[in-house]
Amino acid sequence: LIKAKSVVLKYDKFDVVFYAAVFRAMKSLKSKDAEILASLGKGQLGLLSATAFAALNAFPVEIAFEGMKYSFQVKRAGTDLLLFSIGKRIIKAKILERPDGSYFVSVGDNKTMTIFGTDEALGLRLRMEGMATIMLPTLYDPSELRSEFNGKIVRYLQDDGAMVKEGQSYVELEAMKMIMPVKATAAGRITHTRGAGSIVGAGELLGALELADPTQVKKILPFEGDFVLKAVADGG
Repeated sequence: LIKAKSVVLKYDKFDVVFYAAVFRAMKSLKSKDAEILASLGKGQLGLLSATAFAALNAFPVEIAFEGMKYSFQVKRAGTDLLLFSIGKRIIKAKILERPDGSYFVSVGDNKTMTIFGTDEALGLRLRMEGMATIMLPTLYDPSELRSEFNGKIVRYLQDDGAMVKEGQSYVELEAMKMIMPVKATAAGRITHTRGAGSIVGAGELLGALELADPTQVKKILPFEGDFVLKAVADGG
C-alpha cells in the first residue's frame, strides 16, 4: 500500500476523511443525477428500478486513509444538505458547489471549509483551504469488484455465488449509450452487491470475491471507534 503524502503536514485525520467523503458523495450524486436526466431525455425513466431511485437519496461512501477504512452511510436531506452516518455519529453538512468546481462545506456551529478534489492515477488529491493538501491513495483489494466508470448495471454475467476467473467479464454496464463489460481482477466466488438497473459511479462496489487464492489480498482494518469531527467537537 502507498502511504498518504501531504504538502502540509498539520492536519486532523478525521477532517481529511470526512472532507474526502464529502467530495466522493457529491461526485457520486452528480453522476447519478446525470444518469437520471439522461434516462429522462431518452424516455427511459420508467425502466429504472426502485433501487436505482433509492440510491439517489441514500448510498454508502468508503474512504481509506492511513491503513483504516471508514464506511459512511450518506443520506440526502435537502437540496444542499447531506447527513453522514458513521458508527453512532451523524454529521450534518451543508454543501454548495462553486463555479470553479470546489465545494463550500458548513458543519457544526457554522464551521466552514472550502475543499477541492482531483482524481489522479494514484488516488484522490484533496485540498482543504488553509489546512493541507493530502493524497489519499487508491487502495487495491482484489476481493472487491468495483466499477471502472459511471453507468447503469445492465446485468451480471455470472450467477450470485458462481466462480469467476481472473480477467473474465462478470457484469455489463451501460455508459455513453454503449454496453461495456467489466472484468474480474482475480479468481474466486462472486457475490453480487447491486442489482440490474442500479446507477453506479466510478469506484462503487459491484461485487465481492471469495478469493481462490486468499494470499493475494492485504486487508486494511475497518474503523470501529468514535468518529469525532473536530469542527463539530469544537462546537464552532
